[in-house]
Amino acid sequence: MHIFEGQARVPLKGWQQAAVAVGSALGALMNPARADLIAALGETTGKLAFQNLLDRMKKSHEGRVSCLCF
Repeated sequence: MHIFEGQARVPLKGWQQAAVAVGSALGALMNPARADLIAALGETTGKLAFQNLLDRMKKSHEGRVSCLCF
């Protein structure tokens, strides 16, 4: 368990992340006002999208300047 400024973060296994992603996606579809479910979905699924975006930015001059990736 990692402690960040008084908050505990428990690392999840792959199947647990998938369960959180599916559950939060279904819950957010049924009730879009549940910001906690939308945040959970973004936290469990956003890493791959962010990595792809960063890789694309590193390949272009404008992207490297924008994110200061030299």
